[in-house]
Amino acid sequence: MAISEHSARTRLLDAALVRFAAEPPVAVSLEDIRRDAGVSVGALYHHFDDKAALVDALFLELTRGVQQMFLAELRGHASPEEGIKAIVHLYLRWVSTNRAAAGLLLGHRPDERALRGLNRAFFAEVRGWWDTHVHYGALRPLPLELMIALWVGPAQEYTRHWLSGQIKRVPRAVADVLADAAWNALKEPE
Repeated sequence: MAISEHSARTRLLDAALVRFAAEPPVAVSLEDIRRDAGVSVGALYHHFDDKAALVDALFLELTRGVQQMFLAELRGHASPEEGIKAIVHLYLRWVSTNRAAAGLLLGHRPDERALRGLNRAFFAEVRGWWDTHVHYGALRPLPLELMIALWVGPAQEYTRHWLSGQIKRVPRAVADVLADAAWNALKEPE
């Protein structure tokens, strides 16, 4: 039975992520990934010119998934406090159960043009949600990069330390503290 093009690509990305969970991307060969995915050499090179292209594609797929998850969670919270805290909890839950994916997202940067295209719609929707709450005086009017840094930056920094083995406590275990800190940093002072 022939593997469909979409299926071969997905299998390659899935195999790469499994491999990267066990060893750093630099130590993994394309042949390892191809073999684990169960696809032909032709299928591998049809989708990816080299390992860098595969890693970039995996980064973009993971980013797209996290962004979709983020927006779905955000849409479910009319209250700015609930939304801010829910996103921190969501991120730390996801990181705690997707260690290899989190490591790739925090440690790799793909082609900026591809990432910029992916981020445009995502940040527009986040900014729209944010600005609604700024208008009603609940959130501080902040530039996008500062808002994101205060919102998920501390959770990302904690995650980096966890991924490197410097701390043992799983990120989701500190979600309440980091969610409260994000809310306190982002709410409009009374």
